[in-house]
Amino acid sequence: MRRSPALVLTAAVLAAAALAGCGGSSSNDTTATTAQVTGAFPRAGITFTPPADWNLDAGSGHLVATAQAGQATVAIWRYARTETLPTSKLELQAARDELVDASAQRDASFEKIKTAATTIAGQPAVQIRAREHIAGQPRTVRSTHIYAHGAEYVIDAYADADSFRSVDAQVFRPLLRSVHVSAPQ
Repeated sequence: MRRSPALVLTAAVLAAAALAGCGGSSSNDTTATTAQVTGAFPRAGITFTPPADWNLDAGSGHLVATAQAGQATVAIWRYARTETLPTSKLELQAARDELVDASAQRDASFEKIKTAATTIAGQPAVQIRAREHIAGQPRTVRSTHIYAHGAEYVIDAYADADSFRSVDAQVFRPLLRSVHVSAPQ
């Protein structure tokens, strides 16, 4: 499996950190407005139920969207892949190990809490919960990597340590349960 998890995680965290530091950018086009209400991003092949009363902004490039409230953020990414995506439990465990290693190399403060090879939206996935620094601030992160339709969908959900459990239960996990991925339109 030829992957560059360091590149994926570094790009994801750096862009998420930039958004966390300065806020997301709003788009004025009709598609972004519709997506902000419905959480539907057909060009990226992903839909989800956005958190009520959170700011939801369409992204650009690999960043599909961000949802933010206070110190909590959800950043959704889509990276097209040409290599074979992991599907078996062993392949998912190898992908998980690569992601954890890349995170530890990128951030000396990275502290793995829990990992799992799993299924999200009916697709093979890896989840990593960890403590790390984003934009210089300590955060607890739930990073979910879904492998489907020739892409790696990454849903990074993070908050400060004091509020993570509550936000995870009330927002992050319900959002993950609402995710549906399909071929991009």
